[in-house]
Amino acid sequence: MTVSAGELQRYKRELRRLETLIDSVFALVIVLIAFDIPRPDDVGVENIGVFIADQLMAIGASAIGLVVVLVYWFQSNALLGNLVRTDGKHASFTVFQIFLVLAYLYTVGLGTDLGAEPPVLAAQSLAAALVGFAAAAAWWYASKDRRLLSPDISSNEIGALRLRVLAEPLTAVLTLVLAFFDPLLWELGWLAYPLFAAVLRRAGVSGD
Repeated sequence: MTVSAGELQRYKRELRRLETLIDSVFALVIVLIAFDIPRPDDVGVENIGVFIADQLMAIGASAIGLVVVLVYWFQSNALLGNLVRTDGKHASFTVFQIFLVLAYLYTVGLGTDLGAEPPVLAAQSLAAALVGFAAAAAWWYASKDRRLLSPDISSNEIGALRLRVLAEPLTAVLTLVLAFFDPLLWELGWLAYPLFAAVLRRAGVSGD
């Protein structure tokens, strides 16, 4: 699709505003999750060990939430850094992702309030997966026919990123299943992320 010079400048400005919005939302979510991690406000020093033992799963779920948001933030910066502009459809995908990030924040808060119950952990995983699939959809749209991309990115890099961007949501889908077996398995399931990332990265390289 051909765009006029005026539209191109407008889309470039919209991309900068979109990047600012995303950074602001991710930063806010990170701060809120960090402040929501259970802490021993009214517990004496001698009872801190007991408190940690009692709240270990909730602390772990909050810590995982923090790491997941950080990973998605870094991913967002990497993907948007390869764009030269946005358009209405891409902006809609990205704004939808922002709403899903806020939904993910809500599920992390539920874990802090209600504990590591299977439905709560499953909701956290589902929200995380949806955030990732929304990011993947935005990248696939932006990279199709190189419609929004910088000329500096190669076709091989585009294909590799199309696979690499799926590592986070696939890990979340795995933990969604594990949530109904055992909270500890759910937490350990997130450790599969480096494996997914490595396999998809290798697949992307192999497909170059």
